[in-house]
Amino acid sequence: MEIRMKTHLTLVLPVALLWSTAIAAAQSTPPAAAPALTAEEKAKAGYEKHTREILDALKLDDDARAAQVHDILVARFAAWKAWHAENDAWLKELWAQYDQARGTKNQTNIDNAMKPIDAVYATFKPQHDAYKAKLAAVLTPEQIETVEDVITINKVRITYNAYGEIFHGLTDEQKAFILGKLKAAREEAIDAGSMREISAFFKKYKDRIEAYLTAQGYDVKQSYKDFIAKQKAEQAAKKAAKPEKEQE
Repeated sequence: MEIRMKTHLTLVLPVALLWSTAIAAAQSTPPAAAPALTAEEKAKAGYEKHTREILDALKLDDDARAAQVHDILVARFAAWKAWHAENDAWLKELWAQYDQARGTKNQTNIDNAMKPIDAVYATFKPQHDAYKAKLAAVLTPEQIETVEDVITINKVRITYNAYGEIFHGLTDEQKAFILGKLKAAREEAIDAGSMREISAFFKKYKDRIEAYLTAQGYDVKQSYKDFIAKQKAEQAAKKAAKPEKEQE
């Protein structure tokens, strides 16, 4: 009996030891890393992310219509991505030339530098127009503006409000001119390939707005200086009003 017991223990102990070792190894081994996404999968994830942001802003209460908008936007982002892959290297050079032209403060130079950029973007115009037509079939004009505002990070509203603070006493006619130009900037900027390029399209129209305001009798340069000085004074006043511990 004693011999049998010893034999049994001799067999059981190694098995138990093997199990405990296996469990410990399993617990200490980190989970396998998820396979890396392909470039195409990353691109699709980006389209879906941008589309969700737009759908969240639209707040559509019709699931069928939301699905239509979703498909239009995803297809549009894919076409936009493919077009920019072919044209961005050339556009980067053209935008650099445009920045140099803006530095001259000569509107003729600026306009000449913009012409080749407009020519490149003209090749995307058929896709732009087809996309807008598809959206117009399922969304109201106001909702389409919401889509464009999300894509351009609300630059129309932000810039329009800033002009109201910088240039005092704007008439309704002047305000309408400014808003019209900013919306024209947005219409072009929705096709831009980066936030920097979106800003560049808005600069194009800001130059025109400021030329208009100059013709309307505004001292644009001084208005900007006054606005910046006012902002600095307000920031200094806020800082002075804070308790010393908060300032630290």
